[in-house]
Amino acid sequence: MKELDTLTVTKVGQGTLPKWWRDAAGLKNGGVVEVRPVKDGRNSILLTPRVKRKAGARGLLAAFSACPHPIIAPRRHALPFK
Repeated sequence: MKELDTLTVTKVGQGTLPKWWRDAAGLKNGGVVEVRPVKDGRNSILLTPRVKRKAGARGLLAAFSACPHPIIAPRRHALPFK
């Protein structure tokens, strides 16, 4: 098995995963999870929900707000005209 695989949890076929875990992981309506082998001798796997990335201006604002340092506005300069 590869180090990382993905699995899609559909809204219809969620019966294999416990409801309390789906609710806690934000998979009420399905989603994608990452599957990793644990290598403990019992063929265990670790399921980690993959976070959906926000697109558009809200996603860009969220990405900028997660930066560790403030973003300084660039210095303006006049453009030469012909």
